[in-house]
Amino acid sequence: MSQRLFAVFDIGTTGTRSVIIDEEGREVSKAYEEYSSRPADLKTHEQLADTFWRTSTNTMQRALAGCKHGAEAIVGVVVTTTRGSLTPIDSAGNALAPTITWVDNRSSAKSKEMAEAIGPRLAVNKMMWFIENRPDFFKKVHKWALLDAFINNKLCGVLASSPADARYGPIDHETLQWSDELCNATDIPIDKMASIVNSGTMLGEITSESAKATGLRKGTPVIMGSGDQQCSALGMGVIEPGLLKATTGTGTFVITHLDEFMEETFGMYCNPSAIPGKWILEGVIPGTGLTYKWYRDQYCEPEVALAARTERDAYQIIEDSAASIPAGSDGLVIFPFMAYNLGIFYHLGFQHTKAHIARAILEANGYGINFYIEMMEGILDVKFDELRIDGGGANSPLWRQIQADCIEKPVVLPRIRDSTVIGAAMLGTVGTGIYGSYKEAVDNMYHVEERREPIPENATIYRKQYKIFDKLLNSEMGNILEAIT
Repeated sequence: MSQRLFAVFDIGTTGTRSVIIDEEGREVSKAYEEYSSRPADLKTHEQLADTFWRTSTNTMQRALAGCKHGAEAIVGVVVTTTRGSLTPIDSAGNALAPTITWVDNRSSAKSKEMAEAIGPRLAVNKMMWFIENRPDFFKKVHKWALLDAFINNKLCGVLASSPADARYGPIDHETLQWSDELCNATDIPIDKMASIVNSGTMLGEITSESAKATGLRKGTPVIMGSGDQQCSALGMGVIEPGLLKATTGTGTFVITHLDEFMEETFGMYCNPSAIPGKWILEGVIPGTGLTYKWYRDQYCEPEVALAARTERDAYQIIEDSAASIPAGSDGLVIFPFMAYNLGIFYHLGFQHTKAHIARAILEANGYGINFYIEMMEGILDVKFDELRIDGGGANSPLWRQIQADCIEKPVVLPRIRDSTVIGAAMLGTVGTGIYGSYKEAVDNMYHVEERREPIPENATIYRKQYKIFDKLLNSEMGNILEAIT
C-alpha cells in the first residue's frame, strides 16, 4: 500500500462522503454522513449551507481516524460536488441564505424570456429569481458561490470553481470564463461571481482553521477538483473518444468523451471535462434510483421489515423476487420520468405482480441507457464496444445483467464503485506531479473487477420491449423539454 494518499471530499445531493485514496487507486478508509432533515421553513430544494461544511468536517475526521498513516500521509486534498447548487455569501465566506440545490427550478420572468440564450446555465435562472423577487438582498450578496467554491474557500481561503461547476453560471463556452455579454444581459454583476480555475490546478493550502475542523494537516495542498460526473468519467478512464460510462444513482448519467465543444446536442448536454480543454457529452435520465426507492418505500413494507430482522439489504430481498421474473417483465414497460410527474406503467395487467414492477423499474433504466447510446453513436458516428458502469445500481448483479442485455454490449464494473472519488484523486495525482498525464493516472488507478456479457435470448426480448419505451419517450419528449426549461 502506497503511503502517498489523497483526501477526497465527495459532496452529494443527500449526503457527504470523505474518502482516503492512495496513488494506485485503492480505497484506504472512508466515512459517510447523510444530511439531516431540513428545517421546516426552508423551501423544498434548499439546504442549510453549513450542512455541507459540517458533514465534510465530520466525515473527514472519521476517515482520517480510520487511516493508519494519519494526516501526515495526505499529499493532496480534492473536492468534488454535485453540480449547479448555489450559495449567496458575504465577504467572510459565510452563507447569507440557504443553498439553492441543483434540483431547484426557480426562475424569473426575464430568465424565461431569455431561455434560449441561457440554455443549460441553470444557476443563472436562480440568480435572476433573486434580482426579480429579492432585489435588496441580491445587492447585499458579496459572491454567488457554487458548491465547490464554497467548500474550497472553507478549506484554503480561495473562492474558486472548476469549469465543470461554473458551467451552470453565466459562462462563455469558448473561453470558459464568465461572459461579460451574458452578465450584462442578465443584470448579474460579473464581480459577484467566484474565480474559475482549471481542474488539477494547485489551488492553495489547508488553513489553520480548516485543519482544526477537518483533522487535515495545515499546509496540505488543495488541488482543484471537478463536478461529480466529470470525476466519475475520469475515474473510469473515459478520457478519449469511443469510450462510454453510465452512473446509476439518484438519476442515471450516460457520458462519453469529446475533444471539442459540441453546440447542437439534441437534448443532451455538452459540459467541460475534468481534463482541461476537453468536454463530455452527457445524457441524463432523472430519478431512476429515486423511482426504485419510491417503490421500496411505498410498496415493500414486508421486505423492509424482513431486512431489519435478518440484517439483509431490503433491495437485495426485492431483487431476489425480481430475478424470478423473466426478461421483459411479461410485457410490462415502465416509463420512469416520475421526477417530472410523467411516470407511466404501460401494458400493466392482472398477471403482473410486485416482482414484475420491481424488475420493470430496473429494465426501464436499461432502456434509457440504450436510448442515449443509440443517440451518441448516431451523432458521433462511433460504435461503442462496452459500457463502464458505477453508482449504487452497479452493486446489483441483476441490474448489471439487465444493463448488458438491454444495450447488447458488455458492461464493465470497476474495482472501486465510487469512481467519482477515484477521478478526484486522479486530479490530485496529476496536480501534485505524481503522474505526468491523465492517461498515466488512469493506467495506474483504474482497475476492472468484472466484465459481464449480454445474454442473447434476453437481448432479443429487450430489443422488442425497447421499441415500446422509445415510442413512449418520443410521445412525451415535448412534456419533458417543457419540464426542464
